[in-house]
Amino acid sequence: MSSVSTAVLFGRDRHHTRRTLILAAAVFLASFVLYTSFPLYDGLPLTYLLIIPSIPVLAGAVALISAYRNDGLLVSALVPVMAVLGLELSVALWLAFDLVPSYDPAGFGFVPVLLAAAFGIGVAVAAVGAGTRRVVAHISS
Repeated sequence: MSSVSTAVLFGRDRHHTRRTLILAAAVFLASFVLYTSFPLYDGLPLTYLLIIPSIPVLAGAVALISAYRNDGLLVSALVPVMAVLGLELSVALWLAFDLVPSYDPAGFGFVPVLLAAAFGIGVAVAAVGAGTRRVVAHISS
Protein backbone atom coordinates (compact mmCIF):
# COMPACT_ATOMS: atom_id res chain seq x y z
CA MET A 1 0.00 0.00 0.00
CA SER A 2 1.40 3.39 -0.90
CA SER A 3 2.07 6.04 1.70
CA VAL A 4 -0.66 8.27 0.27
CA SER A 5 -3.38 5.64 0.57
CA THR A 6 -2.10 4.68 4.03
CA ALA A 7 -2.37 8.33 5.12
CA VAL A 8 -5.89 8.62 3.73
CA LEU A 9 -7.08 5.41 5.39
CA PHE A 10 -5.20 5.46 8.70
CA GLY A 11 -4.03 9.06 9.10
CA ARG A 12 -0.86 11.00 8.52
CA ASP A 13 0.37 10.97 12.11
CA ARG A 14 0.48 7.75 14.14
CA HIS A 15 0.22 9.64 17.42
CA HIS A 16 -3.09 11.22 16.36
CA THR A 17 -4.27 7.84 15.08
CA ARG A 18 -3.57 6.20 18.45
CA ARG A 19 -5.32 9.04 20.23
CA THR A 20 -8.38 8.62 18.01
CA LEU A 21 -8.42 4.87 18.69
CA ILE A 22 -8.34 5.63 22.43
CA LEU A 23 -11.22 8.08 21.93
CA ALA A 24 -13.11 5.37 20.01
CA ALA A 25 -12.67 3.06 23.00
CA ALA A 26 -13.88 5.85 25.28
CA VAL A 27 -16.94 6.38 23.07
CA PHE A 28 -17.64 2.63 23.27
CA LEU A 29 -17.36 2.70 27.05
CA ALA A 30 -19.53 5.82 27.36
CA SER A 31 -22.13 4.31 25.05
CA PHE A 32 -22.14 1.05 26.95
CA VAL A 33 -22.43 2.68 30.38
CA LEU A 34 -25.01 5.25 29.31
CA TYR A 35 -27.26 2.84 27.46
CA THR A 36 -26.89 0.05 30.03
CA SER A 37 -28.08 2.38 32.77
CA PHE A 38 -30.87 3.69 30.54
CA PRO A 39 -33.73 1.92 32.41
CA LEU A 40 -32.74 3.96 35.48
CA TYR A 41 -33.56 7.20 33.65
CA ASP A 42 -37.11 6.14 32.82
CA GLY A 43 -38.88 8.52 35.20
CA LEU A 44 -36.84 11.65 34.48
CA PRO A 45 -38.39 14.27 32.18
CA LEU A 46 -36.76 14.92 28.79
CA THR A 47 -34.48 11.93 29.31
CA TYR A 48 -35.04 10.38 25.93
CA LEU A 49 -34.49 13.69 24.15
CA LEU A 50 -31.18 14.29 25.91
CA ILE A 51 -29.63 10.85 26.33
CA ILE A 52 -30.44 9.04 23.10
CA PRO A 53 -28.75 11.56 20.78
CA SER A 54 -25.84 12.40 23.10
CA ILE A 55 -23.56 9.48 22.20
CA PRO A 56 -24.13 9.62 18.40
CA VAL A 57 -23.47 13.36 18.43
CA LEU A 58 -20.32 12.81 20.51
CA ALA A 59 -19.16 10.04 18.16
CA GLY A 60 -19.80 12.21 15.10
CA ALA A 61 -17.92 15.14 16.62
CA VAL A 62 -14.92 12.96 17.51
CA ALA A 63 -14.87 11.49 13.98
CA LEU A 64 -15.13 14.94 12.39
CA ILE A 65 -12.36 16.46 14.49
CA SER A 66 -10.15 13.42 13.99
CA ALA A 67 -10.57 13.54 10.22
CA TYR A 68 -9.95 17.29 10.19
CA ARG A 69 -6.72 16.98 12.16
CA ASN A 70 -5.29 13.75 10.75
CA ASP A 71 -7.36 12.37 7.82
CA GLY A 72 -7.69 8.67 8.65
CA LEU A 73 -10.92 7.65 6.96
CA LEU A 74 -11.14 4.18 8.53
CA VAL A 75 -10.00 5.36 11.94
CA SER A 76 -12.58 8.15 11.99
CA ALA A 77 -15.33 5.84 10.73
CA LEU A 78 -14.56 3.44 13.57
CA VAL A 79 -15.78 5.90 16.20
CA PRO A 80 -19.52 5.75 15.34
CA VAL A 81 -19.23 1.98 14.91
CA MET A 82 -17.92 1.70 18.46
CA ALA A 83 -20.89 3.74 19.72
CA VAL A 84 -23.29 1.29 18.06
CA LEU A 85 -21.37 -1.67 19.47
CA GLY A 86 -21.73 -0.21 22.96
CA LEU A 87 -25.47 0.21 22.39
CA GLU A 88 -25.88 -3.34 21.12
CA LEU A 89 -23.88 -4.81 23.98
CA SER A 90 -26.04 -2.95 26.49
CA VAL A 91 -29.22 -4.18 24.79
CA ALA A 92 -27.84 -7.72 24.96
CA LEU A 93 -27.27 -7.26 28.70
CA TRP A 94 -30.79 -5.92 29.13
CA LEU A 95 -32.16 -9.03 27.49
CA ALA A 96 -29.82 -11.45 29.26
CA PHE A 97 -30.65 -10.18 32.73
CA ASP A 98 -34.29 -9.26 32.01
CA LEU A 99 -33.73 -5.61 32.94
CA VAL A 100 -36.31 -4.61 30.37
CA PRO A 101 -38.70 -7.47 29.73
CA SER A 102 -38.94 -8.53 26.08
CA TYR A 103 -37.27 -5.37 24.80
CA ASP A 104 -35.97 -5.97 21.32
CA PRO A 105 -37.06 -3.04 19.16
CA ALA A 106 -35.63 -4.18 15.86
CA GLY A 107 -34.27 -7.62 16.60
CA PHE A 108 -30.65 -8.62 16.60
CA GLY A 109 -30.91 -9.24 12.86
CA PHE A 110 -30.88 -5.46 12.60
CA VAL A 111 -27.39 -5.16 14.12
CA PRO A 112 -25.52 -5.46 10.78
CA VAL A 113 -27.72 -2.73 9.34
CA LEU A 114 -26.98 -0.46 12.31
CA LEU A 115 -23.26 -1.16 12.03
CA ALA A 116 -23.28 -0.48 8.28
CA ALA A 117 -25.21 2.75 8.82
CA ALA A 118 -22.80 3.85 11.57
CA PHE A 119 -19.83 3.05 9.32
CA GLY A 120 -21.41 4.98 6.45
CA ILE A 121 -22.08 7.97 8.67
CA GLY A 122 -18.51 7.78 9.96
CA VAL A 123 -17.11 7.72 6.41
CA ALA A 124 -19.30 10.68 5.42
CA VAL A 125 -18.29 12.69 8.48
CA ALA A 126 -14.63 11.82 7.92
CA ALA A 127 -14.87 12.95 4.30
CA VAL A 128 -16.40 16.24 5.41
CA GLY A 129 -13.67 16.76 8.04
CA ALA A 130 -10.79 15.93 5.70
CA GLY A 131 -12.35 17.95 2.89
CA THR A 132 -12.82 20.95 5.18
CA ARG A 133 -9.17 20.80 6.22
CA ARG A 134 -8.08 20.75 2.59
CA VAL A 135 -10.34 23.70 1.72
CA VAL A 136 -9.08 25.70 4.71
CA ALA A 137 -5.46 24.89 3.78
CA HIS A 138 -6.08 25.93 0.17
CA ILE A 139 -7.75 29.19 1.17
CA SER A 140 -5.08 30.10 3.70
CA SER A 141 -2.22 29.45 1.28
